[in-house]
Amino acid sequence: MTTQNAMLHCAPGRTDIALAANSGAYNAGIAAGAALGGLILSLADVRAAILAGGLLTVVACTVLLVGGCMRRLAVR
Repeated sequence: MTTQNAMLHCAPGRTDIALAANSGAYNAGIAAGAALGGLILSLADVRAAILAGGLLTVVACTVLLVGGCMRRLAVR
């Protein structure tokens, strides 16, 4: 919901295209995660796949936090 809301604010006149882009990005993320998980499982074991997922989660959270902090600083 949050990403859809942000997309609608970015393109207020073209909500249909904004929501289609959001849906496409969401599905691409699912496909990329499945492909990466399959690749890791073929090269290593389940533990490596879990560690890679955890690492990607930490990286994503860091990007979100840094982006939020930078946005707050830009407003001031």
